[in-house]
Amino acid sequence: MKKLIFFLFIAINVILIISCNDNVDPKTDFKEVYALNCVIRGDTSFQVATITRSYNVSGFDPSTNTDDPFIKGAKIKLNYESTGKTYFFRDTSMVRTNDPRYSTPLNYYYINNFQPETESPISIEATLPNGKVLTAKSITFYVSPYMIEDNFYSIPLAVFGNYLVFNWSNLVSTKDEQVYYVPELIIEYAQIRNGTPVELQKKVPLFYVSGGNGEFPLYPPIQTDISYVNFDTLTIRRALLEISAGDANKNNYIIHKAVFRLLVVDKDLAVYYAAQKTFLDEFSVRVTQPEFTNINGGLGIFGTLTSTQIDVPIKENYIKSFGYQPF
Repeated sequence: MKKLIFFLFIAINVILIISCNDNVDPKTDFKEVYALNCVIRGDTSFQVATITRSYNVSGFDPSTNTDDPFIKGAKIKLNYESTGKTYFFRDTSMVRTNDPRYSTPLNYYYINNFQPETESPISIEATLPNGKVLTAKSITFYVSPYMIEDNFYSIPLAVFGNYLVFNWSNLVSTKDEQVYYVPELIIEYAQIRNGTPVELQKKVPLFYVSGGNGEFPLYPPIQTDISYVNFDTLTIRRALLEISAGDANKNNYIIHKAVFRLLVVDKDLAVYYAAQKTFLDEFSVRVTQPEFTNINGGLGIFGTLTSTQIDVPIKENYIKSFGYQPF
């Protein structure tokens, strides 16, 4: 009955909209906007930035655009307050794969000799060929590789327990900024396809929840002021089963190990991450993507991210119990 009322409500609204005499144009006057995207990673010295522009199409489908909106010829510099140094991005390109829209090379800007090692303010400035300037600020963090406590984890647990618990020390100290954590448990494996092993990953959810079309995985959210996360051993088992779901030849799967990874991000990147995750959530009712930016003069995101991880071995007899091959 509730479904019938809901569909009647939708039908009435559609009829009202169609019967309206006013002509509604969903497209407004085109305005060129620029977006700068750059995430400074603390776990690598290779940093990447992109600048793109808005574009117009003749109809209403943006996917009909085949002209790459990437902006070439921009001057991008990164200022790192800790050392007082300025780093300049260079432009390059690579072969684009699996993209039906654009046939041109994939362009981007990069620095290959900068890795933040201390907590410090950091800023970026991009000057476009037309003189437009985009700027943003953030802060870098240092994360100790030993911040995750080594409790000799294994799958399944060496001792009886219902949860695999990962603890970490809050070793990221900041004067004025909060840090946000994204914990991940990932199973690394390979599937033999046409005689060749293909390396793959399976992310383990915290738990599954029931929805209208079945059960959906829910993964650890981004949070601040946390120091541990629990993974149900039954959920880990289900994730291992899903690796070969629908494939009777279990021997084609080679299980390497599990990896617990802890991502640490700044506030702006945390807000952006949460906004995008909300938009992509199976239970979201949004029809338009949320717009969050910390770029002065345009759109996009400038943030910092670093990570640390530990390996979690999976016992050989446990792997074989699924019909899989141990690595």
